[in-house]
Amino acid sequence: MSFSKSIKKAMEDQGVTPSEVAKQTGYTPQYLHSLLDGNRRWNETTLSKACDALGLEIKFVPAKKLKH
Repeated sequence: MSFSKSIKKAMEDQGVTPSEVAKQTGYTPQYLHSLLDGNRRWNETTLSKACDALGLEIKFVPAKKLKH
């Protein structure tokens, strides 16, 4: 799942609008919509702020190996 899809799902689950997340992160609603729509790239700072606003944590886990 992409970062944008994960953030959108968390917002939907919590009943939070992009404008509310934008306000909490200090970004404009237009900028946040651009991130969510894939027109701008997420970076460490934007991800961190969005996750903090939504109470999310980023974890890295090993990918499942495909059987040959």
